Amino acid sequence: MFTSAKSLFDYIVQNVTAYSSKETKAMAFMLLEHYLRLRSVDVMVDKPISADESQPNWDKIIERLNQSEPIQHIIGSTFFCGLEFKVSPSVLIPRPETEELVRLIVKDCFWEENPVKIVDIGTGSGCIAIALDRFMSFAKVWGWDVSDEALTVARENAHRLLSEVTFEKYDILKDTSFDGQFDVVVSNPPYITYAEQTSMQPNVLRFEPHLALFVEDEDPLLFYRAIADFCTKHLKTDGTCYLEINELFGDVVKQLFLEKGFKKVEVIQDMYGKDRIVKAQLSA
Repeated sequence: MFTSAKSLFDYIVQNVTAYSSKETKAMAFMLLEHYLRLRSVDVMVDKPISADESQPNWDKIIERLNQSEPIQHIIGSTFFCGLEFKVSPSVLIPRPETEELVRLIVKDCFWEENPVKIVDIGTGSGCIAIALDRFMSFAKVWGWDVSDEALTVARENAHRLLSEVTFEKYDILKDTSFDGQFDVVVSNPPYITYAEQTSMQPNVLRFEPHLALFVEDEDPLLFYRAIADFCTKHLKTDGTCYLEINELFGDVVKQLFLEKGFKKVEVIQDMYGKDRIVKAQLSA
């Protein structure tokens, strides 16, 4: 049982060896805040920890971190666009790059006078759909996924975050039953090829769902082609499709949408200067 913030912080930093010193310190701060509501300033002044304060098994947590288990899974949640989302091994952990996708849609649609209908294809934790629903009160948002486990997590997040997103099971590669139109189609589909596994971190490879990560090397545009075909039938003429992409395929995804009849397609770079978003509009 630790009696002060700094002694606990130092213990975690000294014993987590699977990450860099900078990463380990950031994780230690996250753990102290989550379990004991201690902030960085509390560590700096070595704030005492009350003997009545319930503490987890720190050695077990350190062991899980050293096995490359994501800290978000250990804590059970992560923040995305300022909102706290539950995560599990059934869904991808939301990334900062995906926040840029949400911000772009909000910026583009903020001045719309009429209700906006949005569908998030491959919704996972529901982070994109729920964030859009919370930030755009004039929008009606759907979240679709092929995974029942992911939809369970998404619905729980919607309940916790007071969101009215409609979550439904839908397989963009197979289902053809939908009959309707949207103003916005958004997706962060599987886009990592299996050949890229060698350059990936073990915490991603071992603990995040491959169904949501990978696409076959022989057809890396599989989901983008299916989404483009869906859009030609179910996106309004003045609607827009927003996609997160593999940085290696910006130009080919752009060309795909142009060939499908989209009039204006642009590749947008993320905060790191990498091709990360394709924005495709049916009308010029």
